[in-house]
Amino acid sequence: MHDSHIHLALEPLKSNVDTIIEEFLNSGGKYILSQGTDIKDFEDTLKISEKYPNIVHVALGLHPTFFEEESICKGEYKDITRRSLKYIEEFEDIFKKNISKITSVGETGLDYYQLSLEKNIPEDVVEEIIDIQKRSFIQHLEIAKKNNLPLSIHARDQRDKNSCVLDTIQLIAQQGKGLLRGSFHSYTGDIKFVNDILDLGFHIGFNAIITYNSGEDVREILKVTPLERILFETDGPFLPPQSIRKNKKIKEKFAKPSHVREIMQVAAEVKGVSIEDMEKISDQNYQDLFLNS
Repeated sequence: MHDSHIHLALEPLKSNVDTIIEEFLNSGGKYILSQGTDIKDFEDTLKISEKYPNIVHVALGLHPTFFEEESICKGEYKDITRRSLKYIEEFEDIFKKNISKITSVGETGLDYYQLSLEKNIPEDVVEEIIDIQKRSFIQHLEIAKKNNLPLSIHARDQRDKNSCVLDTIQLIAQQGKGLLRGSFHSYTGDIKFVNDILDLGFHIGFNAIITYNSGEDVREILKVTPLERILFETDGPFLPPQSIRKNKKIKEKFAKPSHVREIMQVAAEVKGVSIEDMEKISDQNYQDLFLNS
């Protein structure tokens, strides 16, 4: 059992990481890929991995919403590009210094959804942030290609739109030239782009959304995804599975690696295979993508 996308340096996971990892291992867990998405959480992500070698692997990257959160949410509209480029340089320096400890590049990609929620931001500022996201993403793609590392991809569109996924796929194709690989984590885009993602050589990460009543679209994506391209993830502390969401006795609801078991059970039912086969195949997928480069 594996968790290919989680944020162990975020609370409440960080404060309970020892108990959480012990629980994961006791439930048959093998591998965890913890994502550093903000310069502030890189150090904690690396420290957790060092404490649990061969179990917790590290992905470092700047989440696409990082630039919005560092600028727009603080009301700092001036010099957004200049300040963002400095953050990208800082990320690259940290990455180079820790390259031997890093398994994957990410979480990186594009996110037009969150920007669409900011109704009071001038249109030119929104366009500037999108341009920064693309520049950052290209840098991450180049780093992955240079170091022969897989990617953890985030691509979240506005509702009923496809521009973000299309831009993400196009940049991977243009910059990667067939040399890149990785996982589209928590893909909730249009099912018609699944073949494009697979043709690029990428896997798709499925999380607790497939356990939700509202997750039918993602279950349909799961149905058309070959077994050898499936990964499982929690995206913890976000997206706890349905059993946790509906349990009124649990006050603090968050996702943790051991919840992959419930996600995998639903996936096995959707795909019509045994959970044993699903676990064996998906664990091999994790090893082939993240550990056998």
